[in-house]
Amino acid sequence: MSAWTCHLMKSSPRCENWRKILESDEAPILSPNPIKGIFGAEVVEIFRLNVAKLMADQRERLIDFIVEKFGASRATAQAELEVTGFPIRAADVVVAFDHRFFT
Repeated sequence: MSAWTCHLMKSSPRCENWRKILESDEAPILSPNPIKGIFGAEVVEIFRLNVAKLMADQRERLIDFIVEKFGASRATAQAELEVTGFPIRAADVVVAFDHRFFT
């Protein structure tokens, strides 16, 4: 059991992409605290996906997405995922905390 759960926001324009990858409305993240990330010319708040908690089929769909979206080879996408992980925009999710951990 975790002190937090990260849920996809249905209002996000990227929600359907994430649902296809995760086949869930929950996204495993490493920390409930967002960090700054650079997306093109934008600096945005992101969470880092907990790649280790992805099921094998979720991981494969994420690699497929990276290959298609960024034109990377499968081997490069897999290596990048293992070494640097993958971000999810804070604007695409909401983090809910279990109050039992704070009482």
